[in-house]
Amino acid sequence: MNWKKNKLYIIAGAALGVFLIYYLVMSVSAVNHTVRVFDDAYFSSLEQEEGDTINQCAIPGYIDMLRQKAYLSSQIRLAESDSIGLLINVRDSIIQLLIKGLPIRTVRIDAYDVSTFFQRANQEAIYSMLSVPVSITGMKATFMKDPVTVKIAPRDTSEAVVDARPDTTDFEAVFFTIDTDHDIRFYFEQQEDTINADRRARFFFDLKDRTRNASATMKSIVMFRIPPYVPYIKIWIPKAEAKIIYRAIPREGMIVLTQ
Repeated sequence: MNWKKNKLYIIAGAALGVFLIYYLVMSVSAVNHTVRVFDDAYFSSLEQEEGDTINQCAIPGYIDMLRQKAYLSSQIRLAESDSIGLLINVRDSIIQLLIKGLPIRTVRIDAYDVSTFFQRANQEAIYSMLSVPVSITGMKATFMKDPVTVKIAPRDTSEAVVDARPDTTDFEAVFFTIDTDHDIRFYFEQQEDTINADRRARFFFDLKDRTRNASATMKSIVMFRIPPYVPYIKIWIPKAEAKIIYRAIPREGMIVLTQ
């Protein structure tokens, strides 16, 4: 009896182990597939002569020139817009809000995490994509983008008191994501926790994102398809600055990215 019971445990454990290995293999394949599709789409758009085998990316300084050219070109395109734009300079750890190309607020990035996609993909293809601003297609946050303030008008001038009230929205945890038209997802998280509830909000924000990704991956695996993979950039900045940035950028705004 015990042997039969142990046999069931062994079979269940082996099946679970095989599934986990398959899950990991498919997850890695998703990254490779995304990189390959991205590179192939770029090279198929080029006009190359037969026998042209020069690898320009191997030329010293060539990638830096591409980076600088793409960065400047993207800023020029953003300056042509009348709305507020967001500039993310991962290399220099700086975020800026821009209007007509002029910075109106600058924030230092405390920490960041960049998807391996950006290192594994062809660099010419990467900077060709980043030579124009990416457009925002969706936003999700743990707090309201457009807060509603209710004020009671005084009955006469004797009741009118002008005073500077402190920010009472500090109880709001500041975590948000931005999706773009180039399938790049930006994560913004507050660097510090000002109240105990922030730790709980951080946990559920991360859990919700992992659950969403795991659900999409599981659905593809069950159907024996390569799971979807979304390149990402995670950024940690001060809580107050993160809130200002989220509420300042338009819902269909543009982002200049260099990394």
